[in-house]
Parts: sequence; structure tokens; C-alpha cells
Amino acid sequence: MILHIDTETGWRGGERQLFLLAEGLKKQKIPQLILCKPGSALESRCNDVGLPTVTLPLKGEWDLGSVKALRELITSRGIKLIHAHTAKAHSIAWMAKAKLPKVKLVVSRRVDFRIRKNWFSKRKYVSDRVDLFLSVSNRIREILVTDGIDPAKVVTVYSGIDLGSSKKTGDISYLRKEFNLHKDDLIIGNIAALVDHKDQKTLLNALAKTETDKKYKVLIVGEGELRKELERLASEKKLLDKVIFTGFRTDIQELLSLFDIFTLTSKEEGLGTSILDAMASGLPIVATNGGGISEMLTEGKGAFVSSVGDPDSLAVSYKRLLEDPKLRKSMGAFNKESVKRFSVKNTIKKTELAYYSLLGEEIYSSQKGKSGEAA
Repeated sequence: MILHIDTETGWRGGERQLFLLAEGLKKQKIPQLILCKPGSALESRCNDVGLPTVTLPLKGEWDLGSVKALRELITSRGIKLIHAHTAKAHSIAWMAKAKLPKVKLVVSRRVDFRIRKNWFSKRKYVSDRVDLFLSVSNRIREILVTDGIDPAKVVTVYSGIDLGSSKKTGDISYLRKEFNLHKDDLIIGNIAALVDHKDQKTLLNALAKTETDKKYKVLIVGEGELRKELERLASEKKLLDKVIFTGFRTDIQELLSLFDIFTLTSKEEGLGTSILDAMASGLPIVATNGGGISEMLTEGKGAFVSSVGDPDSLAVSYKRLLEDPKLRKSMGAFNKESVKRFSVKNTIKKTELAYYSLLGEEIYSSQKGKSGEAA
């Protein structure tokens, strides 16, 4: 049995990727169990679709109570492989494995931050207890290898999206009414948490430099600790007539159908699956080259890619796309075809191959053979 561990309470890209992976593995009749926090968004969504879950407090990296409970869970459920999907999950699984050497440990790395230099971080990353790291971009793989991890233990498995869910939605007039959008307004959309590494400050600075006669609005979709600061900056830059902070939204596909241009101006980004969603919706992209973003995009054909923190270059890109409907259409069409490389089916297939490489043919086959058992 495969045990997935996620320690977050909210719903962001990593939780979505775990959920899609688990759904795909279920179709392959691979027995699995999802360990998460009680009351988390992941627990709720998994329960809704019949994916088996179990909960533990998972309070932090040094939650020794959860470590002990995890060991008991592994033994009682016959877990053969743990897949840690967050940094805290990595820590807890790493400690639990100290007394369970035969259990395999796979760690997903979704952020392009350098490994911290403290003793604990070095120990848990450069460790024989971790059998394989799955990086969601080549950029993350480069960072892990640079920081001392054996290259043979790091495999890039790009995050993927369900291409079947990206079809145009029906009536989206409610959005234009809700946000008081004129029918002639062009819409630039940004979907990201309002946190420092997503760098909406550079987005606002770029909009302040965008000189065009075209009527447009910018929807910044998401919530986070920097919201008030970003609202103050928008006011200082005299952008309140153009920029709308929508807060957290669940109607993402409808919003993508509303947008004419998608933008992501992150300083750091593991990959950025919101860009994949926008590509699948046939949108042209304006982005920075933070982290693995540029690995998804083709400069000049589907996107304009600027250096991190370069508002002048971004402003030029916004102007070009706002003023050229043919360019928007051609770039969007290119992206819709290009994004097929990032189908979640490919993500599931490559992850399954990673599991197979660790469990071996005989054990792996026996695991699939037990799929009829209750989880």
C-alpha cells in the first residue's frame, strides 16, 4: 500500500496535485491511503470522492506523537512506500522511518528554495532514509543537486492538470456584474496567494508603467498576508480604478474564461500550475522566469517572459497584448496545444514508474493485486 502524507489545512497547488495523483492511482487499482490533518480541505475533498483517509495532528516537524502514531499506522496497514508531499510531511516520515528501514520514502519537492543550512534540514535531505526525490521542475532538481543530494536520487516529474476540465464554461455574466466590468473591458488575470514570493508588487509596478489607450481591468485572485500592503500600493500607484482584489475564489475555471491575458510575476515558483490552467484555457501568458515557470512556456509564441522583478519589461508585454487581438488569439491557440505535455496523465504515469523502481516488479504486482481489499 502507498501512504500519501500532506500536512496543510488549506487547498493550494500541492494538495491539488496529490488529489489528482490519488484519483489516477485509484483508477489503476493501486491501494493507497491519504494521511492528512483533521478538518483539512484535502480530507474533505478525498472523502467526497471516496479516497481513503486517516488523520493525525501533524503539528510540525517535531511532532513526536504523530511520528509514533505514523509508525503504528505503517505497521498495521502494511505500508510499503510513503510519499511525503510537504516539507513537514518529509520531516515526520523521515523520523518515522528510522525504525522502519524496509519502508521506502519518496519526497515531492515543489518549491525552488535552497535547502536550509541548519543541522536538521541537512540531515533529512542528504540522508539514506530518503529513497527518491520527485522535483516538479528541472530548476528544483538543479537546486537539490547543488545542495548536495545525489543526482541519481532526484527525478523531475512535472506537475500536471486535468485537460478535460479546462473547457470553456457557460454563462460568466455574473462575474462581469459582480466586479462591475464593462463589456469592452479587457481582463488581465493573476491567480496566486498574496505572499512575498508571488511578487504582486512587481505586477502593480508594471501596471503603473503600462501606457495604452485600451480599456482594461486587472483581477488579482487570491488571499494572503500581503493583501493590505498590496491594496495600499495599488492606491499609491493610482491603480484602484483598474485593479480588483477578488479574495479567495473557487470558481477558477469561470474566471479563466473571463480573462483575456494571464499573468504570474513570481520571484520563485516550483512550476506554477495556475499557468498550466491558463494555457489550457487558451490564454496568452505574461510571466517572469522565476523558478520553473519558463520550463512551461515558449517565449514569443505562447508567452512573453521577463526577468524576475522587471516591471518595465512586463509593462511592454502587457501593452503589446492589450493592443493586438490577433496576437492574443495566436498565443492562446499555441498554448492550448503546448500544454498537452503537462497532462496529469503523464504525471501519474511517471510517479507510478518511480514507485515501481523502488518496490520492484514482484512487490509492486502484489500491491496491485490487493486493490480489492478495504483500505
